[in-house]
Amino acid sequence: MYKLHLDREISKELFEGVPKEVRDWVVNAIANIVIVDGIIEKHEFVALQEAIGLLDNKEEIHDMMKKVKERNLVKVGKIIMEQELAIKVFFYLAAIAVIDGNLKKSEKELLNECGICLGLETVLIRAVTSWSLKQMEINRKLSHELKGSNKDRKRIIDSLLS
Repeated sequence: MYKLHLDREISKELFEGVPKEVRDWVVNAIANIVIVDGIIEKHEFVALQEAIGLLDNKEEIHDMMKKVKERNLVKVGKIIMEQELAIKVFFYLAAIAVIDGNLKKSEKELLNECGICLGLETVLIRAVTSWSLKQMEINRKLSHELKGSNKDRKRIIDSLLS
């Protein structure tokens, strides 16, 4: 498929001083977005690794991975966090939702639910969803062009070595 470079601002440093409840919500939301369509794509493991980075200990990591494996996560609920952080988290969740090159109905519904739980305006939720779809198309086109470029590269090398 293609590589999606997730927003590196979603890191443990961004969450320093943030209540554990907020970090746990973000981890749970990431995991929910990853599993909501019933398929865990290899690209989605990047997001799970980011989520793991927000956990405090091995027991929490083991518990999250067990829940992901069993597809048995806690439903996202309302959470209060600073608006700037909420917006960054929502953009990140939107990027995860399209990481496999599609935005399935279940992913879109959960993404909307996460936005509402974060206290974001409907207009912003729609704008971010639209942005993620545009990013998905850009990535798809880039992937196609890279495949063509790699074929050209191989053809050039093969012609030089023949």
